[in-house]
Amino acid sequence: MLKKRTKILHWFYKLSWKKMVGFSMFLLILGAMPLAREAAVNPTRTRSEAALLTPKPQEITTEFETPKGPPKIYLVDHFFGRVGDAVLIHGENLGGFHQSSWVNLGGKKVTKDDIVAWTGNYIEFKVPVTATSGIVEVSILGQRTSSPVMFFVTDENTETELRLVEGQLKAKNLGQGKELLVWFIKVRGEGELSVSGVSGVGTTLKQIDTPIGKIYEAKIQITPSMASQSEVELASLLNLSKPEDLTVGIARGELSTNTNTLIPLQAHPLYVSFYISP
Repeated sequence: MLKKRTKILHWFYKLSWKKMVGFSMFLLILGAMPLAREAAVNPTRTRSEAALLTPKPQEITTEFETPKGPPKIYLVDHFFGRVGDAVLIHGENLGGFHQSSWVNLGGKKVTKDDIVAWTGNYIEFKVPVTATSGIVEVSILGQRTSSPVMFFVTDENTETELRLVEGQLKAKNLGQGKELLVWFIKVRGEGELSVSGVSGVGTTLKQIDTPIGKIYEAKIQITPSMASQSEVELASLLNLSKPEDLTVGIARGELSTNTNTLIPLQAHPLYVSFYISP
């Protein structure tokens, strides 16, 4: 054994510095391969990054809580995501994981492999590889319900984007969009969000009370000049003001054309905690 070690050391010392560098790089790449594989198979967004409203993590369990009434969906968080991203369904009477219950996205069932957690109040799943944009629906022991919010499966080609910037909701690449429906929700903190239209822009506002908090809804009429502006720079759509310690997020975004076709979009950042001056 000692002779073998001596031969190995003798061989190593005889290597030129170029060969030593190359050998070291080979070992580094070999060691990094498992980490690269782990990064490739994991979702691109974790629960802590994904959720506007974050429940306590719970794993899938065979325990089933018999619903006290029909299932309800209050919010799908977020309203968009890439393949592998985490999505949370907030609701009530969702039971828990059961072979007779299922989740649909865009008319396709989400397989058990893509279900992360399932409790009576929320379901977490990953956007499947085969997913297409559509409505999120659940069936609990034969009782079905769906979210009114369209979920968009996005990728690097998704151009339309909403942004919360300096006390305003802005957008880029509005394209053929004629009306934008957007929801804001309080993520944390106290106080009220104030939403108002930008001068010259037709805007309809209302507030919706839900079991998970107040939703601030705005419908914005997109003019040709706004659409053109959004192709070269961010176009201003709404004015926002809030207390310093209030964090708000975008919970829904649907941009429709004259034919009521929805244009896929995403939002960045999804929520803001910085101070928006009155």
